[in-house]
Amino acid sequence: MMKLCGASVSPFFERIVIMLDMKDALDQIELAPVPGGFKSDEHFAYHPMGKIPFLIREDGTSLTESQIIAEYLDHKLDGSYMLPTDFEVVIQTRLIARIMDIYYFAAIHPIGGAAFGGEISDEALEKAKEVDIPAAFNYLEKYLGSGSRAVGDDWTIADAVLISQFYWYEALSTRFGLKDFSSHPKLNAYWNGIKDSELVLRSFERVKKSYDEFLGENE
Repeated sequence: MMKLCGASVSPFFERIVIMLDMKDALDQIELAPVPGGFKSDEHFAYHPMGKIPFLIREDGTSLTESQIIAEYLDHKLDGSYMLPTDFEVVIQTRLIARIMDIYYFAAIHPIGGAAFGGEISDEALEKAKEVDIPAAFNYLEKYLGSGSRAVGDDWTIADAVLISQFYWYEALSTRFGLKDFSSHPKLNAYWNGIKDSELVLRSFERVKKSYDEFLGENE
């Protein structure tokens, strides 16, 4: 059985777990901690950048980068495809993932850094809140679908990307004064429509448990 290594405290790891849950394939993959421990020699042997997640395949080789792993497992495992076969839908799904990975993650990074104990200037935090995050949301708003899901009315990998990132946006919103989604109508309607679904609540429970474990290990 293949092993997905990392922890749900990482939205990039959790993205893949959500995708597996969507296709009812969680029992086809072992979710495992980093072999040898984080930043160990064994870790670097599997992921040369010392990051998570990474996938250990049945032949012992590793695969890195969350979107690549998600698409690989979507193709290899039993269950409905979370990257649809319609080309236009595939492109929109990948575009949403790319916007989140490149623009949103860069925008939210100062907030995440401060939340995990980094020394971030007030100017950087203010710019993230007032300029960079709204700009990323404007970009996302343009390409978000008008159905009940990120693209159309069925779950796709794009939803897994959004859910995994928005756990942290909601969790940190009060502490850092992050704005709600009300100024982005499609995003606001999308999130209000799915945030109380069983799929999202299961993800949030996993991330909270993983974060609590992270805090315990670093006390």
